[in-house]
Amino acid sequence: MRGNGMSDTWRGVVNAVLYKVQFADALGDDEVRRISGSLVHQPLWDLTVEDEYRALVEGLDSGEDLDPVVQANFSEADKRSFLTRIVGELDDMRPWPVRPYREIPLDRWAEFIGLDPIARIDLSWTDIQPLLGKMFRKPTGYNREVLLLHLKSGAEVGFLWPGWGDRAATELVARGEKLDASSIVQELLSVSGLDPVKVTVLAPAETATTLYEVIPLRPEFVGEHIPGNDRWNGTHVRYLAAAERSPYKLTVENGLLYDSRGNLFDTTTARTLWTPQGGRAIFVMDENGDIYSSPDHVLGRFHHSSLLAGSPVAAAGEIAAENGRILLISDHSTPLPPTPPLHPPGPRQPPPPRNSNRRQPDRIPHARRITSLVGRSLPRSIPPALCGAPDRSQGFGPVTKTSTS
Repeated sequence: MRGNGMSDTWRGVVNAVLYKVQFADALGDDEVRRISGSLVHQPLWDLTVEDEYRALVEGLDSGEDLDPVVQANFSEADKRSFLTRIVGELDDMRPWPVRPYREIPLDRWAEFIGLDPIARIDLSWTDIQPLLGKMFRKPTGYNREVLLLHLKSGAEVGFLWPGWGDRAATELVARGEKLDASSIVQELLSVSGLDPVKVTVLAPAETATTLYEVIPLRPEFVGEHIPGNDRWNGTHVRYLAAAERSPYKLTVENGLLYDSRGNLFDTTTARTLWTPQGGRAIFVMDENGDIYSSPDHVLGRFHHSSLLAGSPVAAAGEIAAENGRILLISDHSTPLPPTPPLHPPGPRQPPPPRNSNRRQPDRIPHARRITSLVGRSLPRSIPPALCGAPDRSQGFGPVTKTSTS
């Protein structure tokens, strides 16, 4: 209901108040106290008590007909007197309590998608609505019911239904700095009708110092997983949930890469959009050094961003391997910018001379990160793609000038 000013709001507030008393026998003091209490303790929409108060005052000062819509069974003079007494009652109730939470506009819903849940609520959205006094809504192009709230503590939370594909459960996610799941859940329980028995705080994500700096998804690709997005011409990119990633995870043993089934990792039959002739797979690495790879790379349907559900990555590109040995690593991935340099502790070393054949680690940090985990160096003959230069033999140029993913 917030507009560019109170002039956009006062009539909605007046209509809402008169709607509550349209069947009352009289507009006496009991009704004044009831409505005033409701405005203070259960404010309308996402308004504050101050917003409601100013709306009533503006409506009274407007000189316009106060009730062209509801048409409650009272005279205009009675309605005006009733609203004036409510304003007076609100003044007497100062200072007004700070709302425990307010609704966040639904147009911010995409910011809450892909966050790790902090709690499971074993209730459906229809059960939660009356307990919070707020309505869930389904954003355009998204097949889940969503409710976003800003808590008094400053935390922003989202209720997403269904959770985990379970129609009897709702996910609770949160945005903000220094989030503590238990504190957020306790704050919600203290100001709502949610039953603590129905709310389970989930184990926090790993909070230890991460091994690698990460880079986020490019802004123009945010929301690519949403059906109906305008990025991929009628298709959307599949994002893997955490529980779906294990088949794509690679492990390292004695300097060799193994797939999730324990077989030596081999990309002979894989292909990417960058290398349609085959021999390479897409890969990403997370902040803790876990590597995920897929032999499939389908434009508008399965991208590098699929593997970590659009989360920031420490490395992303192509990888070629044979019988577990890495043959090539490139940084080709449009949705994910080139990995930031990873400088070793201590003073930076000067770059080698231009005619030097020695590799420059700061230009290929993603390669160095992978090979440092494997424990073996790449072949001495390094493909041009590894160093960020155009790989003319493969027919693709710098990542920043391409349109594929």
